[in-house]
Amino acid sequence: MMSALVDEVADLMREVAAREILPRFRLLTDGDIEEKSKGDYVTIADRDAELWLSPRLEALLPGSMVLGEEAAAADPKKLSLAQSDAPFWTVDPIDGTGNFVAGRETFGVMIALVNKGRVRSAWIYFPLSGDLAVAEEGAGAFWHSGDTVQRLFAGRSANDVSRISGAFNVRFMAEEWRDRVELFADTVPRKSTYLCSAWDYVSLARGAHDLVTYNRMMPWDHAPGSLILREAGGVLRSLDAGADYMPATLAAPHLAARDEEGWQRFAAAIRNAV
Repeated sequence: MMSALVDEVADLMREVAAREILPRFRLLTDGDIEEKSKGDYVTIADRDAELWLSPRLEALLPGSMVLGEEAAAADPKKLSLAQSDAPFWTVDPIDGTGNFVAGRETFGVMIALVNKGRVRSAWIYFPLSGDLAVAEEGAGAFWHSGDTVQRLFAGRSANDVSRISGAFNVRFMAEEWRDRVELFADTVPRKSTYLCSAWDYVSLARGAHDLVTYNRMMPWDHAPGSLILREAGGVLRSLDAGADYMPATLAAPHLAARDEEGWQRFAAAIRNAV
C-alpha cells in the first residue's frame, strides 16, 4: 500500500510539468538555454521547475530540505546535505536536459526522499506520456500509465550475450574502469544511448534493459532510480568496493542490473576485461 505522500508528490510533478516544462518543449529560444559546462545544459524550464517544486516539497515534510540539481550547481556547498542524516528531497527538474534542448522526447522529472542516508521514496515522471514510476522502501515499485497500475518486476537478465541490452556511461570514469567497461561493451550488441537516467532506470525496472554503468553519482540523478530498481528486484552497486549505492556516494564506478545473478555476472566480466 502506497502512502498518501506518494500521491501528493505525484500531483506536484504533474502540475510543475504542465506549468513550467511542457509549455517550453521545442519552444526554447537561445536566451532560455545556458551551458553549465561543455555539453551540460540548463534551461529556464529547469530553473523555474525546481524553484516551484522546492518550497512545496519542504511543506509536505516539515523540517526537510531540498537538494536540487540547479541550486547545487549555483552553490556546491548544498551537496553537504547528502552526507547528513537529515531528511531531504532530491530534485532533478528535467533529467535529460540535453535531450529536452534538442527536442527529443527522452527526458523526465525525478524526485526522491532521503532520510538517515537511505532513499525512502522515489518518483520518476515522464511529462509527455504522463507515465509515472513510484516506489517506497519495502513496499514495492509501481508503474502508472493512464488508468493502469502495475507492480514493477525487473525479471532476470539475459544469459545469452547476444540478447543483452545495456547502456554504458563512462564519461567520468577513471581510465582503468573506463577501459574495462568499454572492452565489455564491445561484446554487447544491443546498446542504448538515452543520455537520461530516468529512462535508463525505468528501462531496467521494467525489464527492457539488462545493465547500465555510471560513475558520476549525483543524488538527484540516482537516488530515485536506485530505489525504484531495488524495489523491482534489481541491483545498483559499486564495481570497485562492491557496496550497494548510497546517496552520500558522489563518484565511483557503479553497475546497475535487473537482478543479483546478472549483476554478479556482468561485474565479473567487466572486472576481468583485458
